[in-house]
Order: sequence, then structure tokens, then C-alpha cells
Amino acid sequence: MQILTRPLEALFTMVVAGLLWVLTAVPLVTLGPGTAGLAAVMMEWGEDGPPSVWSTFWGGFRSHLRQSLGLGFAAAVAGGLLTIDLLYGLRATDAPLRAVVMVAAIIGFLAVGGTLVFLFPVMTTYPAPWRRVLRNSALFAAAHPLTTLLSLLLLLLAALLVITVPAAVPAIAGFFTWVISRLVRRVFRRFAARQEAVAARSRRTDSVAAS
Repeated sequence: MQILTRPLEALFTMVVAGLLWVLTAVPLVTLGPGTAGLAAVMMEWGEDGPPSVWSTFWGGFRSHLRQSLGLGFAAAVAGGLLTIDLLYGLRATDAPLRAVVMVAAIIGFLAVGGTLVFLFPVMTTYPAPWRRVLRNSALFAAAHPLTTLLSLLLLLLAALLVITVPAAVPAIAGFFTWVISRLVRRVFRRFAARQEAVAARSRRTDSVAAS
């Protein structure tokens, strides 16, 4: 019986979490907090199954409201400026710095997009002041380029599916966020293992020095 109930429970969680994200994303202003709530649900999804969708989503939404609003606004501004640069590079055919502007815009999009891949998982898993959250997200993205690029490709695929099947937005948002969260959790587990190994070596060194 569990073979049937576990997939149904997973599907229910993805759709409901995605629906809550859509409802909070509609005003646009609360897109950041809604994404924090969605990330909280997916990052707390353990081997025993998903968490309580309603309480976990709104808990993440409230806990990271101010921080996600500020960082979301900063990301929107950065994305807008990069879009202007990219359009300039595409349209200003005779401009002497066209190639430089286009390359800078593409690199900027990768940097901002990669940071955003880790931003909300870091925010919900390792709560900290916004500067540290932003810095850690950028460092995770730079240290794990394959995970970052794969996640960006998944986000692009999700966007294409949303354009093709708009009615399936909640399911698409929930499923792709779940997949990306699995990739990010694997990175976090490796990071935690390295930190534990460093701490163990430090304890052994201190023990030898004390003896």
C-alpha cells in the first residue's frame, strides 16, 4: 500500500507547495518570500517523506520575509540592468564595445542566476544576515559549477514548460524546485562532511598537543 501512497503524497506536496508559491508570486512583491516558503518545504523534505506543506511553507515565508524581499528586489534590479546590457549588445550592431557588453551581460546572468539557485536553499538551511547569505550562495555556486549549470538548465526547461502549459504552473514549480533541492542538498551534505572532517582533525591535533 505504501508503494502507492508515497508517490501520491509526493505529488500532492509538490502541487500544493507550487500552488501556494503561485498565489504568493501573483503580487510580484511577495515573489521572494513565496520562493523562500517553497524552498523551505523542499529542503525539509527528508527520506521519511515531505513535511507539513502548509505550516512549513508559511513558516519559511514569515521567517525570511524581510530578507527575501530585499534580496529579491536586488536580484530584480540586477536582472533588469543585465537585460538592458544584453539588448544593447544585440541591437547596437555598430557599437565599438558591443561584444564586450554582450559577454559581460552573459557572465552577469550566469553569476546572478547561479547565486539565485543557492540563495533560497542557503537562506532556509543556514539562516544568517543577508550579506552572509548572499556571499555563501555565490560561493556555493562558484564552487559547484556543474550543479549550478544543471540547475539553471532545469530552470530554463521549467520556464519553457510554463510557456507551453500555463495551467500546469503549480506542478511544474513544485517538481522542478524539488529536483533542484535534491541537487543542492547533495552539495550541502558534502560541505557538512568536509566541515566535520576538518573539525575532527582539529580535535585530534588539539588532543595530541595536550598530551
